[in-house]
Amino acid sequence: MKRLLLFLLLLGVLIAAAAMYVRSELDAPGPGESTTVEIPRGLRAREVVNLLAEKNSIRNQYAALAYIFYTRTYNKLQAGEYMFDAHLTTRNVVRKITSGEVYLHKFTVAEGLTVKQTAQKWEEQGFGTAEDFLHAAAGALDLARTVDDKAMSVEGYLFPETYSFPKGTTARQAIASMIDRFKEMIARLEQSVPESNWQHDLHDTTIVASLVESEAAHAEERPLIASVYLNRLSRKILLQCDPTVIYALDLANKYRGTLTLADLHFESPYNTYVKPGLPPGPIMNPGYPSLLAAVQPAATNYLYFVRTEEGRHTFSETLDAHNRAVAAYRKLEHAAKRERAH
Repeated sequence: MKRLLLFLLLLGVLIAAAAMYVRSELDAPGPGESTTVEIPRGLRAREVVNLLAEKNSIRNQYAALAYIFYTRTYNKLQAGEYMFDAHLTTRNVVRKITSGEVYLHKFTVAEGLTVKQTAQKWEEQGFGTAEDFLHAAAGALDLARTVDDKAMSVEGYLFPETYSFPKGTTARQAIASMIDRFKEMIARLEQSVPESNWQHDLHDTTIVASLVESEAAHAEERPLIASVYLNRLSRKILLQCDPTVIYALDLANKYRGTLTLADLHFESPYNTYVKPGLPPGPIMNPGYPSLLAAVQPAATNYLYFVRTEEGRHTFSETLDAHNRAVAAYRKLEHAAKRERAH
């Protein structure tokens, strides 16, 4: 009996010592360098721990395995790509995997990019091929129509922003996230300016915003540019927006980097030099400031503008005033060229 008690006492001491050791190993600072580990689907707990040890992401694989079985989280280890900071404890490494805190990659899309340009960014930033993105975009009209039932494509509805996606995110999933973000921005827009006060419905508003985005280089000019287009629309004057011609040519793979006089006569529903009213859809993806300008334009009588220095514009109410502004800029530009030549 005494031997049994002694054995149990000794066993208890050993268990307590082992528990203290495991606890100390779990909470001790981990390896001195950050590591990235991709855990494939279908791995068992022991295989996950072996992988972590192989990648030098944990201090003690036996302590990690004991902790996983003690907490009964062996069926909660989630696949994915993880980044573990330097000196991260084994306990926190396991917690990160069980909670699925996968590493997120930044996908940055600037305002004013077309779907084609966004696809190129998708490839440049390492998410997949541009071709794959364009294929997904072509098949995502159903997603665009969840926000605008008149949408002709996803063009205009891929909200420009920096997104965080886990490795393996598909192009369609990214497109869905961007369209969801566009929906959120429209809800915000409706809070700022009730839809009853908009001059056009959501479809046409998005088109106007895309035209504003294509021309504006300075925030304070967006409402002025919007006023020009809306004034011309109300007076049934051709919009004559150069970026719509560029977009039309690009759709036909005929844009060569500069516009010619012949290009202005290119036959396309997007060419606002020959087709009255708005083009049938947005020509790029506008940001929130351009959307706001489209529903809250400046109160002006401007019908014309010409780009001058540093991306700024001179606005005019009459054709004569506009022609004078164009002549003044050309004179200034000519003088600058002569000065550079000397």
